[in-house]
Amino acid sequence: MSDVTDQRAARIAVPPIARGVAFFLVGLLGIHVAVTFLWNAPSNPIREAVNEEVRGYIRPFFQQNWSLFAPNPVNSEDEILVRARLRDPASGDLRTTEWVSATGFEWTEVRGSPAPSRASRLSSNLHRRLNSAWNRLSDAQREIMAADYADMSNWKPLAEDLIEEQGGESSSRVATMVRADRVATGYATQVSRAIWGDEVESVQIQLQRTPVPRWDDRLEPEPEDPRRTYRDFGWRPTLDAEGQDDDAFARTMQRLGAAR
Repeated sequence: MSDVTDQRAARIAVPPIARGVAFFLVGLLGIHVAVTFLWNAPSNPIREAVNEEVRGYIRPFFQQNWSLFAPNPVNSEDEILVRARLRDPASGDLRTTEWVSATGFEWTEVRGSPAPSRASRLSSNLHRRLNSAWNRLSDAQREIMAADYADMSNWKPLAEDLIEEQGGESSSRVATMVRADRVATGYATQVSRAIWGDEVESVQIQLQRTPVPRWDDRLEPEPEDPRRTYRDFGWRPTLDAEGQDDDAFARTMQRLGAAR
């Protein structure tokens, strides 16, 4: 009887390495569940304290987009276009560049890669953020967003104009739009410097949406003039955000095909 018990115990004994791996995987799963809970939980002090860390983990790999499913699947290609004004160091003249699709560079990171880096999602996430904020504005406020601003050290002039247009009362939609505009300006600044160099003085962005052909028309030649829609933002001075690394950003853009 003793021999049978010993043999059974030997058969069910788990090696220490296997136990260690199991505990490690369970720990990872617990951390993932905790972070996901914080991401989906209502606003609270704990979530606010670790919001940036949680956001960096969840996006873009664990972010859910219900537009993937019917009845409203994603049916368009969304791009952010950027152009800049450059100051000629010799003559002092200003030159305006052509529009360049920043999203187009990021798409090169996706093609042929089963696990593209986060660099492939920067402008797509920003486009969604800008478009969502834009949709909440009135027509008059959208005209303000399309206006040029030269003095934007703290984005206060833009915020004040948007607030005045809605009767002088501040609101979350204004705050959301101003924050998104500031982020977009910092992004456009880095894109412009990576492509055209350090002589960039101001930047402008444009949201472009191109409808995807219907399934029945997928094999047809692409139309010469697709039904694109545009949303224009005004000129903004370059923005150097805290923690912004122009050299690292430029190296990434050059890897994606951008060249000065």
